[in-house]
Amino acid sequence: MKPYLIGDTLRSARFWIQDFDAMRVADMICATKNGDGSPKLVIFQGICRYMNLHSIHRCSHIGTRFDANDFLERGKNGRIVFAGDSICRNQWESLICMLAQGVSNQSTIYEEHGNPITKHKGFLSIKFQEYNLKVQYYRVPYLVIIDRPPQIARRSEGVIRVDKLHRFSDKWIGANVLVFSSGHWWNQDKTLNSGREWNKGGTCNTSREPETDYSKLELEPPNNIMIYEATEQMKSAMRTVNFLNITYLTEFRSDGHPSRNSEPGTPVDAPEDCSHWCLPGVPDTWNELLYAELLRMEFRTRMT
Repeated sequence: MKPYLIGDTLRSARFWIQDFDAMRVADMICATKNGDGSPKLVIFQGICRYMNLHSIHRCSHIGTRFDANDFLERGKNGRIVFAGDSICRNQWESLICMLAQGVSNQSTIYEEHGNPITKHKGFLSIKFQEYNLKVQYYRVPYLVIIDRPPQIARRSEGVIRVDKLHRFSDKWIGANVLVFSSGHWWNQDKTLNSGREWNKGGTCNTSREPETDYSKLELEPPNNIMIYEATEQMKSAMRTVNFLNITYLTEFRSDGHPSRNSEPGTPVDAPEDCSHWCLPGVPDTWNELLYAELLRMEFRTRMT
């Protein structure tokens, strides 16, 4: 599934605004604000800053395209798994906040193992108690096993074993929805609209609004074509799998990165973060598309 933008959909009327004083989703999630400290509509993420957030609390959602109550009902007694890298975690955090709109008692949403929601946990599981729904994240950047070289080895390198899934894969069995996301780690360089890679002088702190010049957009990455062909082959084997290609849609939003607005304590000379996304922000759109695809598939756990 490759979503396209039709007309002026970049300025769609459906956004959600952060409740900055109450929002609690994860430790150091980027929150969008204007320079004067007032909340800003997500679509124009010009200036971001990180906040210290520790538990899930009130998020404000405006609009009807994403129906949190319906999503929660469809996933009742189920399990949704996100497996991948830190961009995957971005989407996981986004979905948690979006689903929280459908829960009146926010204390019934929690990390079921009591783990702090930090950036370095290999596994996190948020439970929506009223619906007995678990939304889990497994940190597996390559999805497959990586053999690390011995520490005493001088001229050895790690090996990526593309024919063997990560050890966490046993825990994904039985998930009602399984989202894989690891493309970020398979790209050697992250090209920006400035025409240079992020680690070679590229920048993303000059954008204040979505890109409207279509000529600046990159060609379809070759790996996307290969992924699409692979998923089509899996479908022919009667496997329920879909490729959500958000590359084209997301490429308009270089304004949505944290850029130099990093969490407190980050060195002033640290490189820009032009990979991850502010929240609320672009990953919310990915989850709206995920929800739309689940509706198309008539997804429902049908568990009692």
